[in-house]
Amino acid sequence: MHSQVETIESTIDMCLKVIKMFEWLLDLYVLDFFVDNHWEKLPATWQQSLEKLDPKDLGDILSGNKTVHILPLSLLALFKTIKSLNIPRQGYNSIRSNKVINKCSCDHPKLKNLFIKHVKLKKRHEANTMAEFVSIYARQSNCNAVVDFGSGLGHLIRILSYKYNVHSVGIEMQTRLTEEARKLDSELEYTVKKYLTEEQMSNLIRPIHCNITLSSIEQLRELALPVSVLNYGLIGLHPCGDLGPLLIKHFVNSNEVKFICVVGCCYMKLSCKGESCSYPMSRYVGGLDCGLSYISREISCHAIETYCERLCRGEYNDLKVHAFRAALEKLLVQLDPELKHMPVRSVKHTNNMTFNSYCEAALNQISVQPLEYDSVKEDLGQWKKVVILYTLRLALAPLVETVILLDRVLFMLENNISCAIYPVFDPKISPRNHIIVGRKL
Repeated sequence: MHSQVETIESTIDMCLKVIKMFEWLLDLYVLDFFVDNHWEKLPATWQQSLEKLDPKDLGDILSGNKTVHILPLSLLALFKTIKSLNIPRQGYNSIRSNKVINKCSCDHPKLKNLFIKHVKLKKRHEANTMAEFVSIYARQSNCNAVVDFGSGLGHLIRILSYKYNVHSVGIEMQTRLTEEARKLDSELEYTVKKYLTEEQMSNLIRPIHCNITLSSIEQLRELALPVSVLNYGLIGLHPCGDLGPLLIKHFVNSNEVKFICVVGCCYMKLSCKGESCSYPMSRYVGGLDCGLSYISREISCHAIETYCERLCRGEYNDLKVHAFRAALEKLLVQLDPELKHMPVRSVKHTNNMTFNSYCEAALNQISVQPLEYDSVKEDLGQWKKVVILYTLRLALAPLVETVILLDRVLFMLENNISCAIYPVFDPKISPRNHIIVGRKL
């Protein structure tokens, strides 16, 4: 474990050095591209090399594809450094146990699509993969139950209960989602009843759905769980903001919780100040110059694989909408500085969309004076530069996520808990694809 701690600390050190060196780039809002002349903030050699570069070439370089374009060594070195430091985002095969997983009668051939009804592709992929992962760790940890925080419509615990025979409790703050989850349980049982015997039906383990709004670790300590839930595991599939760290702290401090499987999300909503902050969590990172801006944490939640794929295919014309928004921002600031960063309607790009039609749609419910569209005509001709700048920021984003996730792993290791991190989801389907697993031996 000591060797693991040293490796993690060294990786965090190097990641933070790179992040601090390029903080100026991470913190450039694309929204302010024309207002603050972001392009001029790039090193001169980068500007000269990138200004005539097609975004497709940059996508190829970041994806490791062959390209004839030559970039400055400083930029190539940055890309290489990022790739060597960030946590791998793919290549992990689902963990398999030597023990046979005790699945229930819901594995009947006629019911193979039972758990994907009402479920979109992304959630289907996440719930199926995580359910298998969690069920294995539950058995390895001798747990009879799991508690899922932010359970939503209950897709994950429905699979765990009905398919893997794990007692599952879902905690959700929205009453409407809890009621809908119970309806989906009823629909599932109605379908299953057609193919199972009465005895098999009586042996089904039904998930339990609860409505609770969590805001402190004290609430977790006082959580009233069913008597069937003794030693249990905590699971969180993309808990928002502070909830993920809150679950990890509860796991560390509770004798009843034997393991945790949590997939992070919404890093920009993390509390980063005060004694009970969610970042940093570990003592080691807390002693470093470890500050991460809101902007850098926000972009670390974006998808790089799918974005680069689109660039490589040359499918980036719809990204022109980012330049439209930046040009609109310039017009609004020229009209009145008080209008800077004023919320406007989100508009998707279409093939026949002009800048004028974009502005009309974006300002549909806002009353402003007529805009001088011609004043940004030259700016709009540079829309590919906006795409390139965003791509450069996105290339740095995995380092920010790496620091946040390794800080959580290190926190558990500092508390003498076995911990690991795996990229279990397909990053093209589920960009936040790392699961942190802690287990008390």
